[in-house]
Amino acid sequence: MAPMNNDHVSMAVWCTLIPPEELNRFIEYEDDLRNVSEAYEDWLVSMRGKSFIGADVGVLLDRIRILMINIGIACGMNRALAEQVQGVVSDHLRKRALAIVEELPSNSKERVAVKETLAIFFRDLKFTRDIFPEEDVLGIIPVKVTLSSDSSSGLLGKLVGSKSKKVNVDKKSTLQAALLESSNVLKKLYMRLTSPDPWGTY
Repeated sequence: MAPMNNDHVSMAVWCTLIPPEELNRFIEYEDDLRNVSEAYEDWLVSMRGKSFIGADVGVLLDRIRILMINIGIACGMNRALAEQVQGVVSDHLRKRALAIVEELPSNSKERVAVKETLAIFFRDLKFTRDIFPEEDVLGIIPVKVTLSSDSSSGLLGKLVGSKSKKVNVDKKSTLQAALLESSNVLKKLYMRLTSPDPWGTY
């Protein structure tokens, strides 16, 4: 998306990696943002040819973490600015991830458990840190989930009215399903980060 030259965002401080609505926070850092833009472009070049097909959670998070590291290097001695840029990008990635998770189906106890697990996982995810996905996901899988009758019984549940009950969660199957689904969410984030307009609405 081409930058808009208006009274609110100067062309001089444009940086594709930063969501347009956040750019005003960085008006005084023209030179640093230019360095951030160059770091982002270098990261995009380094990601070319790297397939995300079959990539698991760890691989995708590592690629995004490399971008965060590059941002820190680009800001040089200005650690506060590096953390601010990393924070803005991370916040928007988390919001986008949670929006994707919100759209996931919840018509079985496993899917409810996966959805609840991923909501916690992406809410607390630090894109700047090296994590162990399997351990982190396993640690937040709920012991029980609330399942409504219309989720578990389909049409019959809707006919008799919606009732809810607590059901036990199979952690092993939920872990595998959550890891797979989280990789799908991260693939969407990664695809957008490597696109010409990472924060567009298309």
